[in-house]
Amino acid sequence: MTDMPATALSAPQESPECVHFVDDWHGILHETYGGDSDRVVLDCARRLVADPAGEGAYAWTLGLVMMAAHIGRFSREDVAAAALEALHTTDRRLREAPCAHRTHPYESDLDDRIDHFVDDLPLLTNGLAEDQDPDWEDDATKEQWLCPRDIAGYARVAVDIIAPGSVGGIPPRLPVRDARRAEDLRSIVWDYPSAAVDPAQELSAYARNLVASPLGYHRAGLVVVLHAACWYAASGRIRDRRVLDTMVDALEAVLPGLGGASCAHGEGEHPEVGRDTAEQATVGIHLLSPGGRGVYRHWHREELETAPLEAWLCPAFLAGIAREALDHLRTGRERLFGLRDTAHLDEVLPRPDGRIDIERLTHAVRFRCRDGQAAEDAGLWAARRFAAGPADPRERLVLLLVACWSVTSGEEAPPEAVHRDLRAILGAVRTDPVAGSCPHGDAHPWEVLAELAGRRHFGFHEDPYGAHLNHLYAPGEHDTPEPSFDPEAWGCPRHVAERVRQALRIIDGAS
Repeated sequence: MTDMPATALSAPQESPECVHFVDDWHGILHETYGGDSDRVVLDCARRLVADPAGEGAYAWTLGLVMMAAHIGRFSREDVAAAALEALHTTDRRLREAPCAHRTHPYESDLDDRIDHFVDDLPLLTNGLAEDQDPDWEDDATKEQWLCPRDIAGYARVAVDIIAPGSVGGIPPRLPVRDARRAEDLRSIVWDYPSAAVDPAQELSAYARNLVASPLGYHRAGLVVVLHAACWYAASGRIRDRRVLDTMVDALEAVLPGLGGASCAHGEGEHPEVGRDTAEQATVGIHLLSPGGRGVYRHWHREELETAPLEAWLCPAFLAGIAREALDHLRTGRERLFGLRDTAHLDEVLPRPDGRIDIERLTHAVRFRCRDGQAAEDAGLWAARRFAAGPADPRERLVLLLVACWSVTSGEEAPPEAVHRDLRAILGAVRTDPVAGSCPHGDAHPWEVLAELAGRRHFGFHEDPYGAHLNHLYAPGEHDTPEPSFDPEAWGCPRHVAERVRQALRIIDGAS
């Protein structure tokens, strides 16, 4: 006959042994424990394996559940092995015990309950029934919690957390490592990467996994993840071309296996993608594991508006989003790292008389927040025209200042396709220290305007920099802005050199 742990509530323990350890287990669960966590895990495992079906089995099993994520991620191999041995032994001894319960707590969502273990564990054997215990708030009875089959079930849950996919007979659950990946990936596509997350490294890893196995079980999840992340990757946030290259390689590798896939799904039956990339990324992570797919099936049963799992796995659907992501990444790669073409501005910026439409040029840089690429193109066009050597010294000065402004006006440096040429052009400008002093002291135009702008002396719709550059280039066509500066102050070698040096510092910081 199978040994069974005591479940009677008539034999109270005023201070069950687990109360001496439960706070440590809770600290390890939340990674706040400051002691030797492996020692705590080993102690709990040894107590369980010594009496896997005894009165304390419930406590030591639930203690290992609380520490399971830590064990799987951080514990030494021998410590994890000891925990797994104890849990497997408990499962074998108790899983076939007689039971009249229709449900058990282990069958519910662990995440909803695990934070309450620290309070509930000491209450399980305090001799009070649920309706007599003012501190008991769980919807399951204590008898259900102490049922041998529930303890065995929680033992399997802990095993699955430590060694995902190694045991059955438990509710589907997203592996802990995948839950962490989903959180990290959401932070990336939200454009607020967590402090410990390197977006380039994360996206490269997903792409390399798909390159390594374009026909494998993980194919659907990886394609969905790369599609969700392609907008971020091609936005300019990623400064390493190799990341986009690897993502392109991965999608190129997967498409032949999808071939000219067709399906029986009608119009609108495939999942909607691209609108909520964080949700899409989360689904992609769930598709990577059997447990995650099981969780998604449960979602679909609960939320009927979600697409069925089979629709996410449909080869025709995957082929379509793979092609869409591939096109977007190729276009973005060329824009970010290829040769930036500014020839289209040759048709709109020079006027018929050969002079520059200076207001249109400065307007593009001024409204960088509305169209970052237009501002980048305007600055690069100005730098290239400057390098071509227009005869008019004033035009050369204004072009150089606009080129520098296009770099310093944004919160981030321009992409490689732009800063590569800007670096070569601006780097050729002499910025050697000028001997002696200049008559302007600390009152060079750009520094004065920057200080005034910092004090909010200019309204939202006012533009101190562009207005001054417009007047500097064409004083007869534009009103004199305040405060006014002599052209000599704008062209002061010290002033120009500092503008160039500041632009180069930003460019070099992105290289």
